Amino acid sequence: MHLELIENEPAVILHEEPRRVLVLADLHIGYERTLFKQEFYSTNLTLQIIQQIKQLVIKQKPTEIIILGDLKHSIQEFSKQELQQVAQLLFDLQHQANVTIVRGNHDADLELVIPDNTQIVSAAGFSLRFKSKQVYFLHGHAYPSADILSCDSLLMGHIHPAVSISKLKERVSIHPVWMKTKWNSTIIEALKSWLGEIHFQKEARTVNRLLQMNVLVIPAYHSLLRGHILNKGTLNASLDSPLFRHLSLEDAEIVMLDHTPLGTLKQLTE
Repeated sequence: MHLELIENEPAVILHEEPRRVLVLADLHIGYERTLFKQEFYSTNLTLQIIQQIKQLVIKQKPTEIIILGDLKHSIQEFSKQELQQVAQLLFDLQHQANVTIVRGNHDADLELVIPDNTQIVSAAGFSLRFKSKQVYFLHGHAYPSADILSCDSLLMGHIHPAVSISKLKERVSIHPVWMKTKWNSTIIEALKSWLGEIHFQKEARTVNRLLQMNVLVIPAYHSLLRGHILNKGTLNASLDSPLFRHLSLEDAEIVMLDHTPLGTLKQLTE
C-alpha cells in the first residue's frame, strides 16, 4: 500500500491495486454562515469547496472516499442551506465512489441527509485492511476502538495543523501543514485505561507495534479555517483531543501542502 500526500491539496490517496482510497478531513461545510454572523463578507465558500472536491475526485479517480469528520460546521443546529449543501455533495460523491464518513464533533444529525448507500461510522473510527498494511481512520476528538492495536498507521483530522512563519519584520503568515509523527510511550497506559488490560495480553508485541505506528495528522480541507498553530507554546491546552497529548510533537515532521519540508516541530519552535 502506498500513501501519497496530494500536492497542493489537503488530501491523501492510498493506493494498492485495484483500490484507490481518497481521504479528506474537516470540510466544515457552512462555515461562511459563522463568518457572516461575525460581520465578515461572504461569497459562498461552500460552493467553491464542493467544486474543488469534485475536480479532485475526477482527477484522482478513487474507488473509495473517506471523510475524517466535521463534514459540516454547525454543532447545535443544521441550517437549511447547510443541509442542502451536505446532501448535494454526498449525492455527487456517491456517484463516483463508495463514501464513508467518520463522525466528528461537528457532525450531529448527519443521518438526516446522508444517502442510503453512504456509510457513517462512530467517532471511535475504524480500520481498513490492505494487502500489506492495516490503517486506522479517526477524526481525533474521541477514543479509538481496540482495532487500533493491530494497525500500522493512523490517519486523523480534528487538529487543523498549521504553522506561523515570519516573512518580514512583524509580518506573520499562517500555513496549513501535514504533521507526520509517532506516539510517545504515554499512549500505552492511556490505551490500557480506555480499552482495558485484556487487549494487552501479548503486551510486548502490542506495545512495540504501537510505538512503531506512523501517525499522519491531516490539514483541514476548508481553506479559511485558521488552524491550530503547532509552533506555538499554548497548543496542548487549546485542543480537545484525548490522543494529541500522546503524540511525539518535538520529533514531528512538518510538511507544507506544496511538499516543502520544514523540518521537525522542535526546529520550527526554536
